Amino acid sequence: MVSSGAGRLGELLREGVVARETPRAPRLRGLLLFVLPLPLLFGALIALGAGRLESFLADASGFALFMAAAYLTRRGIREAHLRDRRRRFARLPRVRLQTLGGLLVALATGWCVLVSLGQGAGLALAFAAVALLGFHLSYGLLPEAPEQPFDLSDARARKVAAALAEAEQKLIEVETAAARIANPELKARLGRIALKGRRILEQIAERPTDLFRARKFLNVYLDGVRQVTDGYARTHRQADVLALEENFRGVLVTVEEVFDEQHQRLLDSDLMDLDVRIEVLKQQLEREGLS
Repeated sequence: MVSSGAGRLGELLREGVVARETPRAPRLRGLLLFVLPLPLLFGALIALGAGRLESFLADASGFALFMAAAYLTRRGIREAHLRDRRRRFARLPRVRLQTLGGLLVALATGWCVLVSLGQGAGLALAFAAVALLGFHLSYGLLPEAPEQPFDLSDARARKVAAALAEAEQKLIEVETAAARIANPELKARLGRIALKGRRILEQIAERPTDLFRARKFLNVYLDGVRQVTDGYARTHRQADVLALEENFRGVLVTVEEVFDEQHQRLLDSDLMDLDVRIEVLKQQLEREGLS
């Protein structure tokens, strides 16, 4: 009995607590970029009070560029913790906010040296390069690509990788929408759903031949979950909260059940019953009008 209870506790920890945990971005990381440009703000105010319009515009524009860079960097850091660290199959964005922030830091530095300090273009480029290097060492410009779980040398493997990347991206969007939902119970359910979904993707990665058996789940079911979650996150503060919340809770209960069944069916060989459950859930989503 003790071992059974310990096993149940371990299961709850894995599927419950872990699902609710979200990687937290460091609270202070990136905030220094908001502080360092403050002398430019003071310089702009002093120049404005003295009637030096050109100096005011130079310092004010430099300060604005630094503030934009700090905002993009801070937001990029938060998104990196919320998304990129949980990517195993999904492709990374082509352009990251953190990278744009670093480029703006270099631009702002070069602009201030050239315009505010009145130095030459060569020195401005040198300072911009040093600023970009310092930003890269402090925050990083380019993310590390996720390690591929299997060889992509043949067309079939690339097809599996593309399907898993698309499916994981949908799970990431579910997690992003869940972060905008205030109800802790619904947020926890969505966390468990994402965790179970990733478990299914890991299973397909370990045995790519399961992709055909899970294609309907990946193409239809995950898309429905993503749409209904995003729709609820956008509208739950503007509608009949109790009725909408109850409908959404019922959908999530069904979603969790089907995720568990999908995982088990992949371990087995019979997919017929699961197809029926997926169709039932699809009709339920349409009937509730949550999507």
